[in-house]
Formats: sequence, C-alpha cells, structure tokens
Amino acid sequence: MSKKHLMIAVDWFGPYNDMQEAQIRAREEYAHGLYVCIGKCAYERRQSMQYIGIGTNLQTRIKEDHHKMSRVVCDRQLWLGEVVTAEPSGKKIKITKATLDYAEWLHARFLRLPLNENKTKSLPPQSVTVLNRWWKTDYSTIRKQRPHPDWPDLIDFPSYDLPARAVWFGKTQRTYSAPEYARP
Repeated sequence: MSKKHLMIAVDWFGPYNDMQEAQIRAREEYAHGLYVCIGKCAYERRQSMQYIGIGTNLQTRIKEDHHKMSRVVCDRQLWLGEVVTAEPSGKKIKITKATLDYAEWLHARFLRLPLNENKTKSLPPQSVTVLNRWWKTDYSTIRKQRPHPDWPDLIDFPSYDLPARAVWFGKTQRTYSAPEYARP
C-alpha cells in the first residue's frame, strides 16, 4: 500500500538582515521551524538562495558561526519559516517532524541550494507538496512579491513515476476582500 500524499504549507517571515534580530525573533516565536539564507558567498556577483535548514530549537541554529551561513558574506538575509499544516498521523520514525524534514528536503533537492549537501542526493521516500507564503516581519502583512525570483510558490513531488514541478504563480492576481467575496 502506498503512502498518502503529504501537503505542507510554510509561512515565511522576513527578511532579517541582522543575525541577532533573527535569533531573538526565533526565541520568541518558534520552537520548531525552518530558516533560509539568501545572499552572496565570496566572489559571487549575484545574490542567490544559499541554504535551508531546520531546527527543533530554532534559536540555537541561527548564529554567526553557523557552519554554512557563515560562508554567506554579503547581502545576507534570513527568512524564518513556520509549518502551518498538521503532522501526518501514524507511527513516528524520526524525532524531527516530518513536515519540517520534507519541506527542507524539497527546497534543498529541487532548488539545488549550493550550501546544502545532505538532502540533495536522493529523492524523498513519499510524495510531497510544499506551498510557500511570505510575510513581513510584523507577522501580519503579507508580501506581494517573493523574496527571491528563484524561490517558487509551490514545489510538487508527486512520486517517482511523475515529474516534479516548481511553480511560480503569475504576476496577475485578483484579490477578493472578505465582505466582497461573500456577495452573490
């Protein structure tokens, strides 16, 4: 019997240009979470997505001497991610939450982030889709643009037999305010 498809929604908050500010926010707002580092490594001309990581105690992962993020030396931005969907039911095989693990895996594998190594060599053992949404640091204002052009709105890995997709939603967007969409 095959496993069911796992849907994961991640709310990203940022950018944090200061590592200390991101660490304080992680301590106040997160127990478990993800973080993405965008910037330039030595000798790079273009800012790019460099690394994604997870933490069961997120504040301990965000630090200046981080083994990967310390290599991002210019225009560094941090984004803190919170999984807003429920964990899958059933027996837990790992200590790390499955939603965190798979969200990191899909970003590292399919976006080919240069500073990630571990989760880039193999495919996830089950089908997964990750939906990214971006918010400002006030935690209530949604961003109209994604933080980096290479960061997709959706990453879909349906199974080994079907193609995986990264999807960037189009520029045209219609917004329906709450009272308006309720009218006939």
